[in-house]
Amino acid sequence: MSEFLERNVQVAGVQAGKIGRSALLGGVSALAISGASMLASTGAMAEEIGDRMAPISVTATRTPMEAFAVPGMVTVKGADEIAEEIPSNIGDLFDDIPGVSAVGGPRRTGEVPTIRGFSGADIIVTLDGARQNFVSGHDGRAFIDPAFLGELEVVRGSSSALYGSGGTGGVIALRTLNAEDLLGEGETHGARFGLSYRSGNDEFAQRLLAYTKPMEEADIFAGLVLRQSDDVRLGNGTKLDSEDDILSGLVKGTFDIGDNTDISLSWQRFSNDAVEPGNGQAATGTLNDKDIDSETFTLGFTSKPVGQDLVDFSAVIYRNTNTVDETPIAGTGAGVLSKRDLDTVGLDVSNTSRFMLSEDIGLAVTGGFEVARDSAVGATGGGVRGGVVTGDQDLFGAFVQTSFTWFAPFGLDDGEFSVTPGVRFDTFDSQDTTGTQTSDSQVSPKVTARFAPTSWTFVYGSYGDAFRAPRLDELFPIGTHFPVFGPGGLAGFNTFIPNTTLEAQSTTTWEAGLGFEFEDVLSAGDIFQAKGGYYSTDGENFLSLEVIQRADVTNPQFFPAPFLTPGFTCRAFVSIAVDPTGCGGTTQTVNIADAELSGFELETSYDSDRFRISLSGQTMETENTATGQPIGIEQADQVTADLRVKLPEVDSYIGWQSTFADDFSEGTDTSEHRDSYQIHEVYARWRPVDGPLDGFSFGVTAENLFDAEYQRVSSDTLEEGRSVLVDVTYTLNW
Repeated sequence: MSEFLERNVQVAGVQAGKIGRSALLGGVSALAISGASMLASTGAMAEEIGDRMAPISVTATRTPMEAFAVPGMVTVKGADEIAEEIPSNIGDLFDDIPGVSAVGGPRRTGEVPTIRGFSGADIIVTLDGARQNFVSGHDGRAFIDPAFLGELEVVRGSSSALYGSGGTGGVIALRTLNAEDLLGEGETHGARFGLSYRSGNDEFAQRLLAYTKPMEEADIFAGLVLRQSDDVRLGNGTKLDSEDDILSGLVKGTFDIGDNTDISLSWQRFSNDAVEPGNGQAATGTLNDKDIDSETFTLGFTSKPVGQDLVDFSAVIYRNTNTVDETPIAGTGAGVLSKRDLDTVGLDVSNTSRFMLSEDIGLAVTGGFEVARDSAVGATGGGVRGGVVTGDQDLFGAFVQTSFTWFAPFGLDDGEFSVTPGVRFDTFDSQDTTGTQTSDSQVSPKVTARFAPTSWTFVYGSYGDAFRAPRLDELFPIGTHFPVFGPGGLAGFNTFIPNTTLEAQSTTTWEAGLGFEFEDVLSAGDIFQAKGGYYSTDGENFLSLEVIQRADVTNPQFFPAPFLTPGFTCRAFVSIAVDPTGCGGTTQTVNIADAELSGFELETSYDSDRFRISLSGQTMETENTATGQPIGIEQADQVTADLRVKLPEVDSYIGWQSTFADDFSEGTDTSEHRDSYQIHEVYARWRPVDGPLDGFSFGVTAENLFDAEYQRVSSDTLEEGRSVLVDVTYTLNW
């Protein structure tokens, strides 16, 4: 074993045996991390036998590190924790993560993730390392069945220094299941069958997973999931038009070709035949037949040869295709097909080299590059689809990050001090089918520092710049946004206009936080953790959609004063056939000169053999400094509490979770104001470990227990009312 690895093992042992206590310590070995990740994902039953393993973050620093110790706010959920929530879509997994939410209403195709007020292209989403760049106004963000997830990692805050354009809000990294996630010690083959039901939308789901490790060097997984659901029952008892018929598949293999070097291949497909309004986030609208298809191919390569510290290499080549075909069922556009396609191909390469500069000072250097191309197509009935551009966008980025770690600083035997500076350079080029081009480049620096005077506490601070390049749909949109009606009938069309002078959105974020961790607090083997962080973000050139509606000065009840544009009037009281200029107005993406965002996030938990108690909370403020109005998707302040009682005597647990959200009354747009609300859920799971039912798992959850009528900020519809979720799973491993 090399001197560096010996030092890693020694320090890890001093600090309660935690893997990844600093980014530097992530280099113990790729094999060890793989095993740690597997153990971290075996949440519920491992807890009940007292075998709690710390979840490992890879995305936050690009090197494995205990999630709690990361100098920033990071949440990692493993395979069992994901399955316990009986999720029907990705948004179901965000409810208890502070600063993170899914907005757009309860339809799965309308839900989009938001982090610290950012959404859409401001958030990077990856699936097994492949960028998921699909962003639309109303058709969702990323498509994968949660039954295939082996891990969810959410990194909040500035991430452009490592991930480039879109890292202003953070990163959501999704990892699909491996056989290793589902097999126990000594097991080499297995299958899992599952059935679940959700009463809120009459959803039935059937799952079939098969997996094997025929030899230590091979890990093979295959799965199929079918989901069928109907209209969504809202908190006020009404129904939201929504029908989904989803078929999802995953095939994945990882093969060790020697000397701790792996090749992995994966294919994931999501196909939904839906019936819902063209705007999946709207309360009402003309129903459309929607065919939503998403497909991701990845080819990965990792290598960390045994006995050396210079090579810890990873690369992934990927292709992700997304297609949304919409055909109105009724109305003037009935039968006319509208297409939105996005094809992304890319390559991401990185390597970490580790050195011991002295007895107590280590250095890890991580560098890499990324190339990606988005190719988009938009069309309606053979013509232009309003706001959906046909064109290409190319990205190239290169980064380097160094992590200096001082073990036992200032004579503190259990202490650690680390500084991690990094910088990334990105360049991007965009072009539509007419040949119109724009290009720009950006440098994104970031530095973090973490000081742990003892093994049970640490403080951290960070500074980071981030940016987002304008999307094709923001630079080059043309066509109709929406029709405008007055008392005389159709009064005009609001139309998209391009803006090729858009600047890249850029932010500067300061963040500081504090963490505590205590073991054996009330009983042997228990653990208490608390971590909180405050962030402040200053932004320039925020990309914002500006809708200008001409005003009917003679009939202000139809087009009231807030829409009035100086110099423009219209005649909504007559048909557009009489007044061809109409009252349509325009829609254009513009830059907001200056904006400020700030907030506080807190995560605490106490875990023992009998109880698990967690408390999380968030505050958030956003402001356009010129107008004083909120920007982005500011969320209400909220607190979530969860109490779980473990009953190992009967192989089960029961729990209660409550979320309390404050009222939201920021800004002068009263349509965005929301009342305070509280939602509660109860849950239970029984997983026999002996007898004829060994291998079965029975779970039940009652969400929104008291049928609260509530609405999230930036959502046009109420959320789902009371819904009972039932899950039955049988696992056969041998």
